[in-house]
Order: sequence, then structure tokens, then C-alpha cells
Amino acid sequence: MIRRLILSLSPGLIAIFVFVALPMLWVVRTSFNDLAQGSLIVETFALDNYTRFLGDPWYLVNTLWFTVRIAVLATAVSVICAYPVALYIARATGVQRNILMALIMAPLLIGLVTLVYGWIVIFRGGGLLNSLMIALNVYDEPVRYMWDIKGVVILLVYIGMPYVVLSLLDSIERISPYLVEAARNVGASPWTAFWKIVFPLTMPGLYAGLVIVFSLNFAAFAVPLMIGDSNTQMIGLVIYREALLNNDLPFASALSVIMVSMNALILVGMAVLFGHLILNRLEAKR
Repeated sequence: MIRRLILSLSPGLIAIFVFVALPMLWVVRTSFNDLAQGSLIVETFALDNYTRFLGDPWYLVNTLWFTVRIAVLATAVSVICAYPVALYIARATGVQRNILMALIMAPLLIGLVTLVYGWIVIFRGGGLLNSLMIALNVYDEPVRYMWDIKGVVILLVYIGMPYVVLSLLDSIERISPYLVEAARNVGASPWTAFWKIVFPLTMPGLYAGLVIVFSLNFAAFAVPLMIGDSNTQMIGLVIYREALLNNDLPFASALSVIMVSMNALILVGMAVLFGHLILNRLEAKR
């Protein structure tokens, strides 16, 4: 039986080793090299690339901390927008549910570059978004979304929201509707029923959605490149510039290792936080 298990897992393990582990090991090794005479890589084992980034307050504030703030903001807005959508879809049936699921899945089925170009049409000065807002008297003149961090955040929310909705939907559909009904019958308001019953029971789905969306936002590259300002300092875009524009592969590799490590550290912190919340909830039930 163990032999069958090993044989069944071996193709996947080999693929992970070849396409994930080996490239990551190459990146880690390259991060300790040095750059000389333009783009000539010198084989060495030094920490200069790490100290160059971690020892510079400008990089820490304007790249690392800036990326964390944008990722947290976009993830939080995705969650806030996803909850009512997931609750509504969970109650929908038949054709209405199928249409809503198709609309939610649409961003995941369209190529990222095509998706971004579609939003460029919406974001531009005389585009759909500005025209609609001016027609509704929300503001009097066009607002800048292109080449601005506002457009980046909006697009990150649009791309990340389906992942949160799908994760929450799985947890919401496992909740017995009689629990919410019983809470309403004893006088609980809709908000109290949600906060005391629905929200705690959807924590596993919420955590899964947060992990996916935060990781995507933290490592975002195409959206800041095509929508953001030329000086946008999100770490994924900085890695792109260092690797392809400055030909500094060792420094770009060090930034990649720092990005992956920071992302993993934040996700571990989220896992600990959600673990404590779930344990506290279980202890409260006892």
C-alpha cells in the first residue's frame, strides 16, 4: 500500500521538484552572487544584496512596507465586498445562481493582460467609470485612475474578490439555515446573527480566501506595471525592473527571496491568529 502511494504521488512530487524547488534553489543561490562590469555575474557567497535592501530604510519604507499596505488594503476591501455577494449567491437558486456564478468566475476565465486592457478603457480620463460618476454627480471632473495607485487597488480587488467569494461560499453552504433562523426568532438583528453565527462558522473559508488573495496582491506584478505609475515601488515590480531593466539578477533574486519569506511570515501569522480565534470559539461553546 505504501508503495502504491509513493508511485501515485511521484509524478506530482517530481513536477514540484523540477518546476518549483529547483528554480527556487537557483534563485536563492543567485541571490548570494555579485554583479560586476555591467551585467557580469560573479560567483561568490556574500550577503551584500540582502544588506543593500534590508539595511536601507528607503527600501524598507517605500518598497516593503508600501507593498504590505497595498496588499492588506486590497485584501480587506475584497473581503468586505465578498461577504454580501457570497451570502446572496448562497440563497440564490436555479438560473439566477448560475448567472451570478458565471459573473463571479468571469475575472478568472479572462486572460490577465486582456482583463487589464479592458479596465484601461474603463479607467481612462473619458472612460466609462469617470463618465458614469460625472453623470451621477458623484464628482464634477474626471478623476485619475490610470497611472495611479487607486486604479491598482481597484483592479486588485476585482481580481481577488472571486477567490474570496468562492472560499466563503463553500463555508456558508455548510451552515444550517435553521441556526440563523433560530437566532432571529429569539430577537437577534440581522447584523447580530451574522456576527455571532455566520462569521465564526465561515472562518475556515475566510482564511483560505485571505491566503490566496493576500499572496496574489503581495506579489502583484502585471497590474502595477500596466496601471500604476512608472515609479510604483511594489516589490514585484521592483524585482522586474532590477532583473530585466537593470540586468541585476543577484539583487533581483535577493528581493525575490525576501518577498517569498515576508509573504510566508505574514501567512504564518495569519494562521496563528485564525487558529487562536477558532480555538477560542470552540472553548466558548463548551
